[in-house]
Amino acid sequence: LLSLLALEEEPVLGYTAPPPVTRLHLHLCRCALDYRPPPLPLRVLVTAETFSLTSTILTDTDVFLLRLVVDDGAVFLSQGEGLDLQRDYVCVLDVDFLELLVTSWKGSGGGQSPPPAPQDE
Repeated sequence: LLSLLALEEEPVLGYTAPPPVTRLHLHLCRCALDYRPPPLPLRVLVTAETFSLTSTILTDTDVFLLRLVVDDGAVFLSQGEGLDLQRDYVCVLDVDFLELLVTSWKGSGGGQSPPPAPQDE
């Protein structure tokens, strides 16, 4: 059984494999994060109707892409041990749509320009 699952790359004449790409996709619907720092009497509640995180690493080009999309998100603060969201929490940030795209690359300083922006899929 182990020899069946052991994957090995065999060279194919006339074919050069593309560089490997590492991708991570995380998509959450109707999610919330409750954060309570231990030394402080503060509670933070972050809610989102849709949360998407995409990370791509291209190995041969030293390029790293991170895309964060939040649809209908909010940040609530509360002091003490309140459990009622409408009464005990105060909304300090309300976002209808947020898209953050971070592109990082390692240039050699020899006049290299950043990679082109990725096209929408």
